Amino acid sequence: DIQIELVFVVRQDMLPSHIQAKNSQDHNDKFLLEYEMTTNLTVGVVSGTYGVTTTEDRNNGATSASIDPNFDCGGAPDMVVALNAGIFAYESWRSVVQYLYQNPGVLGVFTDYNEYSGVHCAAIGGAASRESLRMNPFRSPVAMPVFSMNLPQFSNGFYYIFNQQELE
Repeated sequence: DIQIELVFVVRQDMLPSHIQAKNSQDHNDKFLLEYEMTTNLTVGVVSGTYGVTTTEDRNNGATSASIDPNFDCGGAPDMVVALNAGIFAYESWRSVVQYLYQNPGVLGVFTDYNEYSGVHCAAIGGAASRESLRMNPFRSPVAMPVFSMNLPQFSNGFYYIFNQQELE
């Protein structure tokens, strides 16, 4: 039997207020939220950001604790998925990229809004990642208006892969 555990890491300020009050340090639960979808599929939510001891949101002063690159969720992941990540623009992704470099067996799948950003983000993963950049067939069907540049932009518009694997 295959057991699948999907773990979502969410910034503390993005959680509903009744969940924000529940701190993972204050209880023995593995997740802030946990839902057993089927007997072999569990979905869980943890709170924090990757690779930063604490972060302070400049707009509201909220802080959130760092998540260990092994995700503090019972062991190393098999895959990291980040939607509209913008890893080139956000320093907080640096530890995740470093983790993927150090763990070539962990697959990283990222999406980005536009091809220009996707090329720069994918290049961080090396030539193979840059060459993996493709338009996402599951992107939002509605283009996002961006007045500062004349590039097509879609939510999850392009994807690229770190540590691409061959299936046997």
